Amino acid sequence: MSKLSWYWHRLRVMGAREIALHGRKKLRQIVDSQRTTWPALDLTTSRVYPRLPNPADAPMELRSALHRDAHEIIAGRWRFFGHLEVQVDDPPRWQCDYLAQRDMRSTASAFNLNYRTLPPGVDSKLIWEPSRWNQLVRLAMAAYVLEDPQALQKCLKWLDHWVRENPPYRGWNWTSAIEVGMRLIQFAWIDALLDAIATREAPPGRPAPDPLASVIIIPLSPLLERLRQSILPSHAWYAWRHRSFGSSANNHLLAELAGCIVATARWPGLAAVGPSLDELQGLWEREVIAQFEEDGANREQALNYQLFSWELCWQAMHALTSAGRTVCEPVYLRIFQAADFFVQVQAGAESWDYGDSDGACVTPFFLDEAKAGCEWREWLLGRKKSAGLEYWMSECRTALRDQVGCSKAPVIDSTARHMSTSAVSAKLDGWIHYAKSGYCIVHHGSWMLRWDLSPLGYLSTAAHGHLDALHLSIWIKKVALVIDPGTGAYHADGNLRTWLASRRAHNAPCPARVEFPRRVGPFLWEERHEKPRLELLGKLAMATLPLPGVTLRRSIRHLPEQDGWEVADACARMDGSAETFIVRWQFAPGSWVRRVTDRRFRVCRADVEVLIEAGEEWNEVELVEPISAIPGEEPSAMSGDSDSLEGIVSPAFRKVCRAPFLRLTARGDKPCVFTTTFLASAHS
Repeated sequence: MSKLSWYWHRLRVMGAREIALHGRKKLRQIVDSQRTTWPALDLTTSRVYPRLPNPADAPMELRSALHRDAHEIIAGRWRFFGHLEVQVDDPPRWQCDYLAQRDMRSTASAFNLNYRTLPPGVDSKLIWEPSRWNQLVRLAMAAYVLEDPQALQKCLKWLDHWVRENPPYRGWNWTSAIEVGMRLIQFAWIDALLDAIATREAPPGRPAPDPLASVIIIPLSPLLERLRQSILPSHAWYAWRHRSFGSSANNHLLAELAGCIVATARWPGLAAVGPSLDELQGLWEREVIAQFEEDGANREQALNYQLFSWELCWQAMHALTSAGRTVCEPVYLRIFQAADFFVQVQAGAESWDYGDSDGACVTPFFLDEAKAGCEWREWLLGRKKSAGLEYWMSECRTALRDQVGCSKAPVIDSTARHMSTSAVSAKLDGWIHYAKSGYCIVHHGSWMLRWDLSPLGYLSTAAHGHLDALHLSIWIKKVALVIDPGTGAYHADGNLRTWLASRRAHNAPCPARVEFPRRVGPFLWEERHEKPRLELLGKLAMATLPLPGVTLRRSIRHLPEQDGWEVADACARMDGSAETFIVRWQFAPGSWVRRVTDRRFRVCRADVEVLIEAGEEWNEVELVEPISAIPGEEPSAMSGDSDSLEGIVSPAFRKVCRAPFLRLTARGDKPCVFTTTFLASAHS
């Protein structure tokens, strides 16, 4: 799609107020592009947030993880998005896409750079990721807990280098306000950790620093003050002045407001170049209610952003309460409802996120980044104490409880999942229906099913939505078998992203006619489809999705005698006649599929096995298995040929592979339902 066409469609979804705000944004960019100096602010630290735990209380498991991570980070072996291992320079090239090995260093005005039009294969997400400072926070944690002088030195050296290499509003790291908001949060933690070392104001019982650490500690205070003056005014100004609005006000705005809240709570003097905490809190509370449904679901319809947005709200809430403020009860409860939704809908170690999810996290409190989502879930459920989360979050939780009173502050790791909400409908034979957001889940014996009955994304652009309405994901014994295809990439491979967001890539009935609605560019849909309607008919759950000219139907029925499920699909025209459609049952990578008969298959993965049988109604039943010329080679989607994209799935952001699938075709020559049966095998 041409650049002009994208802008035309983007303009169509804006209202008059949003267009006016874009005009104001342009004027602000012109003014701020000329700014080269900042007033010296009183950046006296309040120290109310973050509240640090006693280093002596750090468990051995956390100490080992920090020691391991600090060693890897200093050696340049960094990990992005929880899984993507890259080799980073010392000091890092802060505007380099290390995956594509392209250094995009620029000193041009950030307001004249367009991160959507980078060269093929280059992704702004890869450029921005090192500048979210997760690795620098991890080094500061190691310096604080382990009294590691090398981690301390590297953290300071690289932070100082970033300031020199990324002057305010120049280069790619100043092209998005969410990145600025994220850095404000991370710098608050870095400053708190290093300030505690510098001032030796450790909690009672902390051992005195050893002589080597003392040599490093002496010059810390003036260096920290210089970094505060170099980083904070320009970041706070940008995050506030250039915050997201209108149809772009998704988790970006939450991050920008959270960054301003955390920074202003720690350095009250920042209010001289930005808003007061009063104004910030009012806007933030409005956004929490706006971006999370009454049942707790994040309206962006992307599961990792459920956790990411919740983390932002969690930190902002604690910063406000630590500053002596009270968060209003509806907002407070909505945040806990969001936690409850996440632990119910996320499937554990093999979650297979729906919608656009990039694997982002806020602050690295976990033990293992590769398992961050699972650690958060288990901690919220109270099933397993994550040594990292329990250690770093304990002071925040205590402060919240003291501030608002025990009667209004349930302990999140033991009661979040039990908080009820009127937006969740009554259970049907084990099903839980989140009526506002549209998701359905069921845990039945060894099975877990997640059924997507949601609308398409959030706001008029539906930016992170996929055409996944009626899609069904299936786990057995916590092993993923039938999956959502994933995200792939945002900008590096447009064809791949278009495919993974399409209805054809998901397993809902897919009519043969032109796909509706149409995706017209990055983070932009031309229209939005209706929210599917759910009917509970005895033991049968049936959902209907009306589209222009056709109506899609899917029903799901539990088969208790056979320990399985029957899925029935139909696609009808307006006159009631049948429409040709396909259903693609996409299996997880590592699945092994054997054809037992023409319509019966044995699917194995890990230590589980499921029998799948396609009903006699289907006209064609095809098993498609992946073909890779080179073992381990990632498939390319650059060709844009949709047939070549079939079977490509994305287990994590910027990771793709091929996996087997069943393609079932209904020709439309007879108006009936078409069934697929999933049965647990005795071999599982």
